[in-house]
Amino acid sequence: MNKYDYIKRQLAKTNKKNDENYIITRIWHLLDNYDIKINTQQYVVRSNKKQRVEYGLIDLYFPQFNLAIEIDEAHHKNDINQTLDEIRKNDVVNALDCEFIRIDATQSLEKIHEKIDQIVEKINLLIKEQWFIPWDLEKEYDPNTYIEQGYIDADDNVSLRLVADCCNVFGAGYAHGIQKSGAPHKFEENTDIKRLKFFPNETWNNQLLENEKIFIEHNTIPEENEAYFQKRMYQLNQKIALFAYAKTSSGRFEAIFKGLYVLNREKSRDTGVLTYNRISTIMPTYYPKDVKQPLRIAEAYNNDGYKVAYFYTENQVRKFEGKYKKRYKIISYS
Repeated sequence: MNKYDYIKRQLAKTNKKNDENYIITRIWHLLDNYDIKINTQQYVVRSNKKQRVEYGLIDLYFPQFNLAIEIDEAHHKNDINQTLDEIRKNDVVNALDCEFIRIDATQSLEKIHEKIDQIVEKINLLIKEQWFIPWDLEKEYDPNTYIEQGYIDADDNVSLRLVADCCNVFGAGYAHGIQKSGAPHKFEENTDIKRLKFFPNETWNNQLLENEKIFIEHNTIPEENEAYFQKRMYQLNQKIALFAYAKTSSGRFEAIFKGLYVLNREKSRDTGVLTYNRISTIMPTYYPKDVKQPLRIAEAYNNDGYKVAYFYTENQVRKFEGKYKKRYKIISYS
């Protein structure tokens, strides 16, 4: 798929909604910038237990800026829908930690255009930020992109195609695909890399919970669940670099990076279901051992002392600092 095909597919999703189609296509054409990636009907997991719907769809999402745009048509105006919209907005913001902007499609054309112009101006200003990375459709699926970057971040909505790609981000160096759901991490101790399905899959019913801060592995056959439970608790690695196998805005099922999780042994013992807590949305990436390593000049840590990134150039350090605004502590090797 090339950029033209991807963009056509995104805009085609709005064809049956007149207001949505008009506003989204106007935003896109006013931006007139193929370095920007757009996702329409962006899938978002919802963790609000009071809601029956377990996912939400954002009308327009800009992953490079973590910016969500929602278009409110006439049916959004009644009290019940406004309440549901506010709950849904909170679920989306909590899930993505994003900025959320509404456009009222019932206003005059002049007012709608004024709101669109504000959004376009905002995005054009964000493009000038030091950390902005132009959209490259091929590079975003290439493990080397994240290896060279020095880290991979779940908040960047990273999707990969194959299990081998997921492992190669962390230096596995597989030249061909693998038939398993993952492999042990070659550089970080007590860690496995796994691509899991979070929808009913034969006898497995894994789930992402609490804004994806928790996930569980569960087999619906008690004997098989107990056998795997014992193996994971007492033999296998306790940390999981997790990729969720799900349908993305491309229309395909891909491996979406979710972060680093650790087995909650106490909770797992109490429930009999393997339960994991996320300890970081960002992880360092690695060159394969048989590849000549570039010189590392610095590394970054989170507040818990976990190393989250490596840096090979001063420009990488500056971009990281601009993007994360001192959320992580950077240690220079010099």
